[in-house]
Amino acid sequence: MSASVYVGLDIGTTSIKVAAVTKQLETVFEKQYAYDYLIPHKGWTEIEPDTWVEIVVKGLKELFQQVSAATVAGIGITGQMHTTVFVDKHGSSVRPAIMWNDNRTKSSLTAIKQRLERKAETAHLAKIVSTGSPLASLLWVREHEPEHYQRINKFLIAKDYVKLKLTGTYTTDYCDASTSSLYDLHKDRWSKEVKEIFDLNSELFPDIQPASAIIGELTEDICKELSIGKTLPVVSGTGDNVASALVSGSFENMQPLISLGTSGVVVIPNSHHQLKKIGKNVVAKITESDDSIITQGTVQAGAKVNSWWLENILQTKHYAEEQEEIPQSLLGENEVLFFPHMNGEKTLFANPSLKGAFIGLGLETERAEMYLAVLEGLAFGIRQLFLSMKNEETPEYFTIVGGGAKSDLWIKIFANVLGHPIKRMLTSQEAVHGAAILAMIGIEGGFTFPKSEAQVIQPDPAIITKYDQRYETYLKLTEQLQLFGGDEK
Repeated sequence: MSASVYVGLDIGTTSIKVAAVTKQLETVFEKQYAYDYLIPHKGWTEIEPDTWVEIVVKGLKELFQQVSAATVAGIGITGQMHTTVFVDKHGSSVRPAIMWNDNRTKSSLTAIKQRLERKAETAHLAKIVSTGSPLASLLWVREHEPEHYQRINKFLIAKDYVKLKLTGTYTTDYCDASTSSLYDLHKDRWSKEVKEIFDLNSELFPDIQPASAIIGELTEDICKELSIGKTLPVVSGTGDNVASALVSGSFENMQPLISLGTSGVVVIPNSHHQLKKIGKNVVAKITESDDSIITQGTVQAGAKVNSWWLENILQTKHYAEEQEEIPQSLLGENEVLFFPHMNGEKTLFANPSLKGAFIGLGLETERAEMYLAVLEGLAFGIRQLFLSMKNEETPEYFTIVGGGAKSDLWIKIFANVLGHPIKRMLTSQEAVHGAAILAMIGIEGGFTFPKSEAQVIQPDPAIITKYDQRYETYLKLTEQLQLFGGDEK
């Protein structure tokens, strides 16, 4: 029987996805498993990393009950970026992993940035180090939990810990390395200078491999647990934003991508390793010869503002019905503005204490206007991010993926706020499918995108003009609200 199916794993922030697809990206198995992370103190987010492993093994067991292992050629992996796992010499987690959205290190960031700024070789890292960065998390453990720090043999990112348990190998990829604040973006390697500045042992750093490189095979113990008669190759994998860009075709067409998930992410691909001054420059490096890079910025609250407004404030889960109550004639005419940075902001303002706000409320303000302002506010925030990181070439269109992309109204708002067509794929194309593509590239030597149905939403010139005016007001609001955003950095 031909091995023509590839497995993708996506270690998300609140769920894990397991999928199996053919070379034509036809799904033969897909399931999502929700889980909760820990909040032991205000501003802290942690998780016992074996939680991921248990869920992945459970998912793979269910997959192999429905899909013959004989048809599976390999496994690719992706996941949340920055979440840091601390592993001892036996491969066991020393303490709970510190997640990407953890804020415990915000008081130490200024000192970290100042030390990085003292050397020309590390000054660029001072602009990207933030709460949740592996560098900041490592230093926090060393300062506050020295007994744990002494036991650390390697630090790994979330997906890399799962790979360790599946294959017994310690590796990361260029994407997760380049966003760790421990990596030299100019020389494409772990930063020698960062190691010296912070006295970090070179043994802590895992080997870096291209995203599609085969790094090992499922161990015998894992194969027995999965009740499969053959082992399978596993590739290095990559961060979820690179995987989303890959499956969306962004690297093929070099068009920007917006991901409307838990966070709102703008991804701008470039094939020439062009480093931008604003945003995180992420080395994609799918293959050894690949020189592509993406610049990404994040509105941390992202599409979460939608569920916050509906479920926490309106106390309803009737998303579609609430959006149907918003009159189309209100687009571009709404007097209410919403500032979407409800959970701090890392890219533009480097202020983890920034909060959201409504402006323009009156006694005549109605429910629909406030909800529309929430949807528009994130679109304005995404536009500001894009303009700060954009390539010289004007984009032909934006591709939008993620849960928020399912909303027809929101997509229409984005098309008019951005002033460009929006491409929305009609077939499921998520980071987990990008992970499977990485396995195909690593094992087959390449991948040819099948033709996929897509919907293109065109903007309305009249509404664009109105939103341009509202955006200028939004920028003025942004300047004022930074004064009330709490302690910077």
